[in-house]
Amino acid sequence: MEPSGGRPDTGHQYQAQRSADRIRWLREELAAPELQQVLALTPDQQTRFDDWSRAQLTELTQQFDVDTSASQKRVSWGMRVASTLGGIAICAAVVLFFMRYWGYLDTSVQVALVVVVPLLALAAAEFAAARERTLYFTGLLALVAFASFVMNLVVMGSIFNINSTERALLAWGAFALLVAYRYGLRLLLALGLLLLIGYGAAMVTAQFGYHWFDFNQRPELIAFLALLIFCTPFAIQHRRHGDFPPVYRLVGAVVFFICVISLAEWGIPSYLWFSHQNIERLYEFVGLLTSAGAIWLGIERHWNGVVNTSATAFAIFLFTRLYHWWWDWMPKYLFFALIGALGIALVLAFKRMRGQMAHSGAPA
Repeated sequence: MEPSGGRPDTGHQYQAQRSADRIRWLREELAAPELQQVLALTPDQQTRFDDWSRAQLTELTQQFDVDTSASQKRVSWGMRVASTLGGIAICAAVVLFFMRYWGYLDTSVQVALVVVVPLLALAAAEFAAARERTLYFTGLLALVAFASFVMNLVVMGSIFNINSTERALLAWGAFALLVAYRYGLRLLLALGLLLLIGYGAAMVTAQFGYHWFDFNQRPELIAFLALLIFCTPFAIQHRRHGDFPPVYRLVGAVVFFICVISLAEWGIPSYLWFSHQNIERLYEFVGLLTSAGAIWLGIERHWNGVVNTSATAFAIFLFTRLYHWWWDWMPKYLFFALIGALGIALVLAFKRMRGQMAHSGAPA
């Protein structure tokens, strides 16, 4: 366990919060009248359990500042949202301030500012991380440092008239990942992964002789890179950052399904040599199969984020497919009636699946 005075290990922080949640849920269940009729603790057992649970929650709170009640968790979510919005607001303030007074500064002062501001923000984030366990201010300052670093490269390129290349995406993504792993910040991890996906696609696009900024014109490469991101936690263990693998999976799944949806709906230029219509139909079925497979995988491994994302993608693919099949020749009232019936059928199917999982003892 991490000493209470040092910078917290986010993997331990994540596990500590889960332990606190389990103890809180157990206390609430044991206090329920329905359970007391089935499991009646003797006064001595109840006293020993109360003493043990209070001691455990106190220790976890002292070491990791975890939330020990539902109200505390709601307040913590509000603090996370507030720190994120605050960081975004400060980033906007910094950018607008420089835009307002940039033309009055000499070139040497401009260069000094764009170099110093990210370093000052990083120093402030390090200072905050050494003195807080919840990392709210650290996340805010790290976001400011990242925005300042992005502005750094943009401004330096503008000052010295440097042509933009895809390498800027690599620099920004690497910076975001370094800061994310240093302080255990999931938002910066997601930003870094998105930038690295963009860099990989832009680099390959430039190698084929196109302008690197056109990397989004062929989403298949982006979808492939997103799959690599999704699979990264299988190859790289995150013992210190136990809450990072869900971010990898969520970013990979969301980017992959967005790419496949764009190919299925609009037939954006593809690497395949098929006709425009055949490419759309192919990716509609690819989307259905991959989203259904991802739902199954998420259920098997209890990845709630993957299940929810894949279920949303599956519904989009299914209903767009039905739209292409039936909308033009079927009466509109009948089309929506069939969609409603299909929705009911899916609910019943998922309910049956959930019942089978409960019967087999697997967590739902």
